[in-house]
Amino acid sequence: MRSALGRRRFEWQLERTPVSGRGEPVALGTEYGGWMVPAALIKPGWICYCAGAGADISFDLALLERFDVRVQSVEPVEQYVQAAREAAAGEPRFAAQRAAIATTDGPLRMQRTHNPDGQALSSADLFDTHEFVEVPGRTLASLARELGHPRVDLFKFDLEGGEYEVIPQLDLAALQIKVLAFQLHHNRGPRAARRVIEHLEKNGFETVAIKPAVKLTFARRDLLGA
Repeated sequence: MRSALGRRRFEWQLERTPVSGRGEPVALGTEYGGWMVPAALIKPGWICYCAGAGADISFDLALLERFDVRVQSVEPVEQYVQAAREAAAGEPRFAAQRAAIATTDGPLRMQRTHNPDGQALSSADLFDTHEFVEVPGRTLASLARELGHPRVDLFKFDLEGGEYEVIPQLDLAALQIKVLAFQLHHNRGPRAARRVIEHLEKNGFETVAIKPAVKLTFARRDLLGA
């Protein structure tokens, strides 16, 4: 009960984060699996990494269809990886790999969800269980190098609480990231969440859109114009 109340309070506060609305944000994907992206910025041929989609890759497929980009899905749950490949139905611009985005390469201990209908995993003690599994952990930079991607234009991720560790360690300039979209979770509280937002703003990003529950989208300020 306390966890549920804390989550609702967290969402109420963070979903009031000011957004600029610049870059022509549009919603892609289903209500559950969808995200906002700045349509005016995305170009054909962009390399887009989508991490932690779970069973719903509607956003990934909509991104492909609307913008003619390349999508690399990254997901720690093997069943979801296989489901993503089946849903993509041989689409050549789509690929899926089993891994969890982390701060270092190597085995990562992840907690299983308490939801009996789900298979989500968290490296940040987000769930109310004592069940764990080990999965391959990869930094975004090393995974992109291995897959032969010279840059990551768009990085969308749901790390089930792990975002507080991963975001500060992203080398945004070296990866050439132009758009970031991610979900903030209540495991660290509103102050930590605001520090993440401030960190990105100090590194030249602007909050352009938000979607429940606390799915924030950032774009590089210099690309949005004056």
